[in-house]
Amino acid sequence: MAQVNAVSEQDGQGRRAVSDRLLATLLAGSGAVVVLLATGVVGSRAGVVIAWIAVAAIHVGLAWVARSTAGLPGLRAPARRFWRVVAVAGAIYLAGDLAQVVIAARDPAAGPAATGGAVQTVTLSAGSALLMLTLLTVPLGFGSRRERARFWMDTATVMVAAAVVGWYLVVPDRPAALLDMAAPVLAGPVILMLCVFVVAKLVLSGTAPFTRACGLIAAGGAVLKSGADAMSRDGLAGNRLHWYLACTVAAHALLAIALRVNQLQLAGRPAALEPRRAKPYSLLPYGAIAVTYLLLTVAVVRDRPATVTIALGGAAVSTLLVVLRQLAAFRDNARLLGELDTKVRELHVTQEGLRASLAERDALAARLRHHAFHDGLTGLANRTLYAERLDAALTTPGPVAAMLIDLDDFKQVNDRWGHAAGDTLLREVARRLQTCVRATDTVARLGGDEFAILLRPEPDDDLREVAARIVREVEVPVPVDGGGSARVGASIGIATATDLTGDGDALLREADHAMYAVKRGGKGSYALAADS
Repeated sequence: MAQVNAVSEQDGQGRRAVSDRLLATLLAGSGAVVVLLATGVVGSRAGVVIAWIAVAAIHVGLAWVARSTAGLPGLRAPARRFWRVVAVAGAIYLAGDLAQVVIAARDPAAGPAATGGAVQTVTLSAGSALLMLTLLTVPLGFGSRRERARFWMDTATVMVAAAVVGWYLVVPDRPAALLDMAAPVLAGPVILMLCVFVVAKLVLSGTAPFTRACGLIAAGGAVLKSGADAMSRDGLAGNRLHWYLACTVAAHALLAIALRVNQLQLAGRPAALEPRRAKPYSLLPYGAIAVTYLLLTVAVVRDRPATVTIALGGAAVSTLLVVLRQLAAFRDNARLLGELDTKVRELHVTQEGLRASLAERDALAARLRHHAFHDGLTGLANRTLYAERLDAALTTPGPVAAMLIDLDDFKQVNDRWGHAAGDTLLREVARRLQTCVRATDTVARLGGDEFAILLRPEPDDDLREVAARIVREVEVPVPVDGGGSARVGASIGIATATDLTGDGDALLREADHAMYAVKRGGKGSYALAADS
């Protein structure tokens, strides 16, 4: 396989080397011929024959380069097919050129000898039409029927302008000759200008089977050929013949140069033909309609009724096509705006739903956090939240006090009145504890009938007085279901910390020891850890 690839690569290099030598010879020869013809060094008769021989030689090189380009590795199937068609078109051109060389050699002074006889006209038209159809059938990557419709309206607009320009360039200023000259118009400038349009359209759409430089150079050659046809409209007497022949040879040479430039670019980077993003609009149709109105203005100023009729008809048709194009664009815009409004409404609804979902999420997160750090029965802080706040308080300056409160005789309430009564009593005790301290203090239920309070006492606060008030409030009977009342007491242990190195667990242990000292001493009272 490696040997086959190596042989194939050598064959390709050999073909490119032959193509390079052939093209260099043709370009050098064509340049020399253009100079000889333009300066009038050679006579008119010899110039006609030399010009058509040069054109035939150029088309030999064109066909060779196109065939070689079709064999480049990495090309997509549409591009490879296009370059094969170009090679065929070059062969068709060559057949007409050879016939024209014979005609020019027989009678160089005859009119068709310089401008092209019937055979040359037919082959030029056939080759150009083949290229045009191939360009028009290149996949453009349109995603909808609307895009295809806009493309064909643009094509029709430029075709109308091309027909008007072709008529102006070819038809003499005689109304009777209009229909007689229809075939030359359609055979020459219209096809050339339409090829210019298709080349530009493909380049702009990003799906051209050739590079941008190739398209621009080839378009320049087509424009130069149209200029030569315009030059021949009023006859080729005197020095006009030399310039016509020079422009004709130069136009065909530019086409060969375009193909070689394309081949060099593709040989170095086959990805140059990868589809590119197309522009959302094209100015070509508007340029075409401007040309029709320009020709109409020129015809009116020069008072040429025949040209005015053709230019006016072309301007009217092209204007109608552009108006239809704009109406289609307006409908598309209206449709897009409707779709945009629908999407905006859907987005608004989605946004409202998202906002509600976020609010629900935040509320749920708040409830989950509350459940995670609060007691479900009393709503007080639980052991986890109390420990966090105690540790945080111990890292800030100022005294910190921890109270542990254990209810006395709570089990008897459950045994006598039931657990529902016990729950009612716990909720009421929790409420009373909160009334006994500041809102900034933390009251927590550690579990069962055990509560805790975190205080940040001021210098004039008396912790004994706070504990005594709590004992009194807890001892007040609590009404329960069944018509009775339940009563419990409170044993309170108090521990304080006055430096930043305090340990929350150690502080709670001290308060716990003080509380159990109260239990052992008779319950229903309080004690400071420092006194126990």
